[in-house]
Amino acid sequence: HGAGAKSGSKEFKGHEGGVEQLRFDPARQGGDRFASVSSDKTLRIWDVRSGKCTNTVKTNGELINVAWSPSGNHIVVGNSNDLISVVDVKTMKVVSEQQYKFEINQLAWSKKGDTCMMATGSGKLELNSFDAETGALTSSGSHFAHNGGCYSLAMSNDGKRFAMGAADAIVTLWEMETMFCYTTIVRVDNPIRTLSFSHDDAYVAAGSEDLRIDVGYVKNGKCAARIE
Repeated sequence: HGAGAKSGSKEFKGHEGGVEQLRFDPARQGGDRFASVSSDKTLRIWDVRSGKCTNTVKTNGELINVAWSPSGNHIVVGNSNDLISVVDVKTMKVVSEQQYKFEINQLAWSKKGDTCMMATGSGKLELNSFDAETGALTSSGSHFAHNGGCYSLAMSNDGKRFAMGAADAIVTLWEMETMFCYTTIVRVDNPIRTLSFSHDDAYVAAGSEDLRIDVGYVKNGKCAARIE
């Protein structure tokens, strides 16, 4: 839960299908609201304190991924047909849509919020420039990343690095400014399904299809811990 949430559990009811992903609003330090997407074709905004859904945006397909812009003003969502939609948080309306011809498995924003990044099923990292006035995404580059579909993508908290994980069971660590892959983590045996940086960007945790979490040093990728 968010940084300001009190201990204990709370249930958020409203989705009529499986909840695929959720993201907290990065512009609000209290962790008091988050967005979730579901196979019920809706994006929902939740108030943590009340436990209630404050806004619902209906879309045209089953949603599988979501990323909240650093400014908190836009949310990008993707559905199972690889249609990417940008939602204006102030109006809670879809302001742009883009259909892609490749599989999109994970979304992330650059620290400045001017680039939306996509991990794709073709093993590539796709970059899209973002126009905050119109909400439009425009392709701005592509980088080969893995020998297999890319399933996970995570940006460091300082925005200087990012990590990708794929079906080849490899984690790649990249420099954002140069788009240079400076090291790899190859000690996991199964596809990498999720990645997360520690708050100080010293460590990156990788979750795969086995029963352990690999924790590596961000600086060089070496093993820091394995959590069974």
